[in-house]
Amino acid sequence: MAPALPPNLATVSLLSFLALVSCAASRDILQLGSSLAVEAFQSDILRSPDGTFSCGFYSVYDKAFTFSIWYSEAANKTIVWSANRDRPVHSRRSVLTLRKGGNMVLTDYDDTIVWEAGDYLRNVQHAQLLDTGNLVIKNTSGDIVWQSFDSPTDTILPSQGITAATKLVPTTQSRSPGNYIFRFNDISVLSLIYDVPDVSDIYWPNPDNSVYDNNRSRYNSTRLGSLDNNGILASSDFADGILLKASDSAAPGTKRRLTLDPDGNLRMYSLDDLDGVWSVSMVAISQPCTIHGLCGQNGICHYSPKPTCSCPPGYVMTNLGNWTEGCMATFNLSCGAHEPVQFVKLPHTDFWGSDQKRLLGISLEACMDICIRDCTCKGFQYQQGTGSCYPKSLLFNGMSCATPRVRAIYLKLPARFNVSDTPIPQSNVLDPAPPTLQCEQMSRGVRYPFPDVQETSDGQSKWFYFYSFIVAISIIEVSFIAFAWFFVFKRELGPSEMWAAEEGYKVMTSHFRRYSYKELVKATREFRVELGRGRSGAVYKGVLEDERPVAVKKLKNISRGKEEFQAELSIIGRINHMNLARIWGFCSEGSHRLLVCEYVENGSLANILFRDQNTFVLDWKQRFNIALGVAKGLAYLHHECLEWVIHCDVKPENILLDTDFEPKITDFGLAKLLNRAGSSQNMLQVRGTVGYIAPEWVSGLPITAKVDVYSYGIVLLEILSGARVSELAVGSDVHSMLRQLVSVLADKLEGHEESWVCEFVDQELSGQFNYLQARTVIKLAISCLQEDRNKRPTMESVVQTLLPFDEASD
Repeated sequence: MAPALPPNLATVSLLSFLALVSCAASRDILQLGSSLAVEAFQSDILRSPDGTFSCGFYSVYDKAFTFSIWYSEAANKTIVWSANRDRPVHSRRSVLTLRKGGNMVLTDYDDTIVWEAGDYLRNVQHAQLLDTGNLVIKNTSGDIVWQSFDSPTDTILPSQGITAATKLVPTTQSRSPGNYIFRFNDISVLSLIYDVPDVSDIYWPNPDNSVYDNNRSRYNSTRLGSLDNNGILASSDFADGILLKASDSAAPGTKRRLTLDPDGNLRMYSLDDLDGVWSVSMVAISQPCTIHGLCGQNGICHYSPKPTCSCPPGYVMTNLGNWTEGCMATFNLSCGAHEPVQFVKLPHTDFWGSDQKRLLGISLEACMDICIRDCTCKGFQYQQGTGSCYPKSLLFNGMSCATPRVRAIYLKLPARFNVSDTPIPQSNVLDPAPPTLQCEQMSRGVRYPFPDVQETSDGQSKWFYFYSFIVAISIIEVSFIAFAWFFVFKRELGPSEMWAAEEGYKVMTSHFRRYSYKELVKATREFRVELGRGRSGAVYKGVLEDERPVAVKKLKNISRGKEEFQAELSIIGRINHMNLARIWGFCSEGSHRLLVCEYVENGSLANILFRDQNTFVLDWKQRFNIALGVAKGLAYLHHECLEWVIHCDVKPENILLDTDFEPKITDFGLAKLLNRAGSSQNMLQVRGTVGYIAPEWVSGLPITAKVDVYSYGIVLLEILSGARVSELAVGSDVHSMLRQLVSVLADKLEGHEESWVCEFVDQELSGQFNYLQARTVIKLAISCLQEDRNKRPTMESVVQTLLPFDEASD
């Protein structure tokens, strides 16, 4: 018997997304002339006979799909093969068809052929997904005439052969191929290759060693490798045949995959059957800085003590959101100018490759003279003792690390540059905080590019990628202001003059503008119209000189305000989504810390839901759209953002509504950048809003994206009920009340009575709502509010759950 609801819960309405557990058909065969339609992507799939793998349409973006194969038992869908990863198809009228002529074809909404298996398949009988994860096409004799194993994307599965034609290319966040390749090279050695238009070179096995020193053989023309079920990667070029071995190779029956990740490292993953979570059981490269292209052109990877990317003197970061784009020069040395130059020594540093020539047994001065005479020379590497000289035409694959071979790069810069006070990127295992621009924090072992990956038990560390812009901002600001004060004006610069002087800020704020405090005082008419107030400060309405209305967030105290300002500033340049409030600029002048944000006409969701005398009531369609939009915004922050962001303060006050009542999430003052695999220790210091925080947060456990999922579940309840959930807890805390409510709802869902749903929907709607959507939402609310965070869905899956119901409504 279900526990009785507290009397005041009769008004609680639950808007949430149905966790549509995909009711996949149990078939493993696609008959000749049959097809799979994208509209039925959650049910119209193929499943291998033992249920390990599934095959069908997979949603990569809103209304964009790939035809893929994935592990069915993983907590989150783990794609192991895609037919069209770099060319998604539309969510309407796209079809995968095994044509009667024998060809398997993927067509888009306009019947354009996006992918096909082959034109010369004869006597085809059917397509089948095997227990190995191999999608095959068989003829009437039962022979395989085509198989997905012959054209892998970024993953090799056990029993899948590695041949001369095999090539793995990583899948980036944009679902396009990355810049790394795993394949047999021209001398039959299985290799990892960095491949961009300007550079293509091998970085594994170690290019500094000979083939034999790497325990490989170059005279074996056989090109054959395999991954077996025990986690052993064997290759014909390796001395004893065994190239790599999983740390848990003794564990029988473990499901595995070998994946080339976006960071250029090759990892073996093992699946935990109990929780469906992947762990890394082998990594090819234990020292990340040896991966080529990691810090982009002109960038230098060094250990301080974690692997970190920095720019050398005379260079600045090209794109603050992406280190793979490297650094760009702040000077121009043209061939016809004959400008005097200088050379800056970078000890224990090398830019591997791009050598113009190799000169042995010459002096440092002679090597320097060669680079001076050649206007295309960017610098040179010189090795003391041997007198080896390597002039460089490009500066790729920068790495600073003390090695037995004492190397140094001499960087070519204009003589007018004063670099005496510029820090040189150096590896220092005793330095916990490098003095240079620290834009990526990584560990020595494993980077986790996807949310379904956890740390292994054998001690592989995680890569923590987050961007610390403020160190660079402070250095640049102090240096420019000090220079102007002491050597030029010897007076205080005005806001506009200061901005003109601080060139570094122009780079760091290329996607938004810096405003002077005077401008914002004028725009807000001395902060006359207050829109709202929170823990971090007040928000005021303003109008800029271009007549654009804005909301100006004025942080209320210097110390706390600055921290929140910096947290928001560090992600501003990399967020752009229709369900996230845009931030147009900022002010950092003296003690003033302000953000200039998009003005959203209808104010916050809280103002509409919780106003005592509210003349406007959101109808069902508007509420459903708000729930969907908030889910899309959070899914973008968690899964699609260039850096993965946890909001940490999801509540109606931080959800704004525009003129069309489209939701926009705002206030990232508590947001932190995390890698997909886990949490940051810094997050333990953050505190959200009482009534919306997840149980594990109160317990002091590390924070993951699932805290946002929990808060989102509470927001759903409030959208449906029109009342604060925290006010419904009488005589108990919010978590206790929610546990009871979730238990009641779960029991109700198992019954067949329908009238109870109306008790949870806002009575202001007078029964005008979609029953199927409401029931679906209730089921999803239950999953979002699970005590065990591992049982909560991801926001990406929440969006995928809700979209079919939104489209059906349309």
